[in-house]
Amino acid sequence: MAHTAERSEPVLDIDRHLRYWKMCLQSSLPRHYLSNEGNRMALAYFIVNSVCILTPPPSETQQDRKPLIAPGDRRKIRQWVLSHQQPGGGFAASSSLVFPVKGYEQWQSETGAQEDVEGPGLANLPATLFALQILALLADENDEAGAFSGVDRVQTLRWLRRLQRQDGSFGEVLKLLPGHGWFIGGGYDMRYCYIAAAIRWVLRGDVREGEPGWVEDFDTERLAEYILSSQTYDGGFAGSSQEEPHAGYAYCAISALSLLDRPVEGSTAPHRSEVLYSGIRNMPGLIHWLSSRQFVYLEPEPPSSDAEYGEREEDEEVNFLLPKRLSDLSLSENLRYVACNGRCNKVADTCYTWWVAAALANLGKGDLLDWQPLRRFLLEKMAHRIGGFGKHPGGPPDVYHSCFGLTALAVMGEPGLNELDGALAVPTRAVGVIEKARAVLLRRSSGEERDSAARAVELGRAMRGARPAWLGAVGGG
Repeated sequence: MAHTAERSEPVLDIDRHLRYWKMCLQSSLPRHYLSNEGNRMALAYFIVNSVCILTPPPSETQQDRKPLIAPGDRRKIRQWVLSHQQPGGGFAASSSLVFPVKGYEQWQSETGAQEDVEGPGLANLPATLFALQILALLADENDEAGAFSGVDRVQTLRWLRRLQRQDGSFGEVLKLLPGHGWFIGGGYDMRYCYIAAAIRWVLRGDVREGEPGWVEDFDTERLAEYILSSQTYDGGFAGSSQEEPHAGYAYCAISALSLLDRPVEGSTAPHRSEVLYSGIRNMPGLIHWLSSRQFVYLEPEPPSSDAEYGEREEDEEVNFLLPKRLSDLSLSENLRYVACNGRCNKVADTCYTWWVAAALANLGKGDLLDWQPLRRFLLEKMAHRIGGFGKHPGGPPDVYHSCFGLTALAVMGEPGLNELDGALAVPTRAVGVIEKARAVLLRRSSGEERDSAARAVELGRAMRGARPAWLGAVGGG
């Protein structure tokens, strides 16, 4: 590979990327997103989080530069998020899945039972974390502690506990089946384990039994055992020890374990997770597996002149195999491009740079990344001319890969971007907001049974903009 050190380093064009996110925020997304209508909360998180990563804190913002998300729009998005909260805890992923007001009438808050079990209300585990993150990201600058105002902390934590299976893993959704009890839907996915640990950290706090605000916890030891048992022979993590490891699962396993004993205050300061470091049986293998996800990116060769029109070369998009000529191999430290894959023998993908970089950063091993050529790959091969990042080189941008392209740059300390929390995938200042907002929820729990009806009124109005009829049954004003 030719020596290319003399070429200038690429620059992250923040204004161009902000224009892309402004288009995503204020305009209808292209028709290709219609299949993701059921994941609208996730789309909102990708957009809002990216804007916040690219936007400097208010104290550093130029006076003549208006915020991309105006205060009025922040309030509207927060109201939209709260409107997806379900009476039994958690948030729905889309407006089409929101529980109807009439469904509150038979709801039993302690057991989560309801008479109309066929109601469409479907709280979703990923959507719940995304909703809480959005509320923190869009907190009022003058009232950050009120970011979770309207969030039903108790019911959400109860709902979260019901999602845990006997083996310690978590599902995605709940359904109460008559005569059969709770059905936990969703596959055995390490992502759900991570999301459950993140929601617990965001809402629970360090509350002991008998203290105000205490809610029975899920089985953290069993969750840790499930995660730790999913490490594979080569050091990676998968759905089980017998499956193929994946970088995304490795990130989720590392982050989930670190969140289980993460301090609830001052949490952005480095801390050593005993659950993580004492539990993983093959830490050297994990670090080796993650660092091995890097490979030299090979430019695709142009199609041969005698290829038929429209015919694709068999290896046209393959960029991880050995080159055809031995002379093309290089062990030079001045590689122009390095990329990451999520599994062995897979092609480069923007989001894998995030999963690998964040996983290693969370282990304190970010220095094992060949970051300069990785950064060049993101900015020169994956960043699109209109802003955002594509999945593969030359592909169109999408909100998922565009968000994780930015988080990868941010977690590695890209100048001009806000500092990122590698375990929660939001700027560290949003983590500070979460800590303040959680503390307010806990303080309100002290002697607050008298206000249960008032809170129900507040919640109902936040979700529907009016006082639901069912509130009369609990004496709501």
